[in-house]
Amino acid sequence: MRSSIVAAILLSAGLALWLGSRPLQEILGLGGPPPAVEPAAADGRTERPRFTVRVLDSVALPIAPEILINAVTEPARAVELRTEVAGRVVATPVRQGARVAAGEPIVLLDPRDRPARIRELEARLAQRELEYEAASRLGARGFQAETRVAEARAALEEIRARLAAERLELERTSVRAPFAGRLERRRVELGDFLEIGQEVGLLIEERPFLVVAQAPETVVGRLAPGLPGTARLADGRTLEGRLRFVATRSEGTTRTFRVELEIGDPPEGLPAGMTARLAVRLPEVSAHRVPAGALVLDDSGRVGVRYVDAEERARFAAVSIVRSEGGWLWLAGLPERARVIVTGQGFVAEGEKVRAVVATDEAERDGPAA
Repeated sequence: MRSSIVAAILLSAGLALWLGSRPLQEILGLGGPPPAVEPAAADGRTERPRFTVRVLDSVALPIAPEILINAVTEPARAVELRTEVAGRVVATPVRQGARVAAGEPIVLLDPRDRPARIRELEARLAQRELEYEAASRLGARGFQAETRVAEARAALEEIRARLAAERLELERTSVRAPFAGRLERRRVELGDFLEIGQEVGLLIEERPFLVVAQAPETVVGRLAPGLPGTARLADGRTLEGRLRFVATRSEGTTRTFRVELEIGDPPEGLPAGMTARLAVRLPEVSAHRVPAGALVLDDSGRVGVRYVDAEERARFAAVSIVRSEGGWLWLAGLPERARVIVTGQGFVAEGEKVRAVVATDEAERDGPAA
């Protein structure tokens, strides 16, 4: 028992010495500097430190949206020339690939005896005219029956009709260009015998020329005749024109609509069937030029960008793409003036306060490479 008392006395003495070596306030946590805390928001919640983002100060500009469609060049008119009478080819005055004027003969057929028949009918016509004049004078004086006058008139009209038919047959032995253009293909040679309806060649009209596209049903409602357009050909050339036709009925099962861009002054020798990229310019809208890498998706899957509002909070704006230029996009849907986040937009939430720093480095401002 005595040993227990001694142990208790020694324990009490050691505790007293330890308490005396450190201030009681420090042991109980009552002294010293207060612990660091985050600044409190207006609603009493503690905010995390602001995330730093890079922004691009942008002002909306009037931009014409473009609709891009694959297309192909095509002549405004292309006609297969065919014979209207049978005969042997006696002349081919126009070579393949040459340009012709309207009405110019391309192929001549043997007229055979048609000129002789025409001369005979012309002589008989002169005789019938004299007979009719005489019958008319006698009928006016009462010396000729009206039936005889009518017979003379009928005979005259018959000869006139036969002569007109023979002259037309003779005219048809010459296959002529119905309009000015280029003889793209000639299928006959000197000495060939042609039947009625046989193809002679292909004539195409060079001015105007067309760029024809098949517009999908998602965009055809925004197209209308008169809108300006640009066609970039496969060889790099660019053609300017205006829409002259937009179909109102789709073609077959493709559900596409024919669209024609008319090129009033095409370059000489523009080939038909060349692929092109047609860009149709729509009426202007206000849009911002933003790097393509600034695009994000919100929780509902909408495409848009984040920007910083006047209260230094990150906001989301759903946008529509008006036009693309390399790594840049023209976007509609933002305020007239906007501080678009171009770096860090994927790390901030809607309404979150941020620290905005204007992007001054060229790499940060020049598109998705940043």
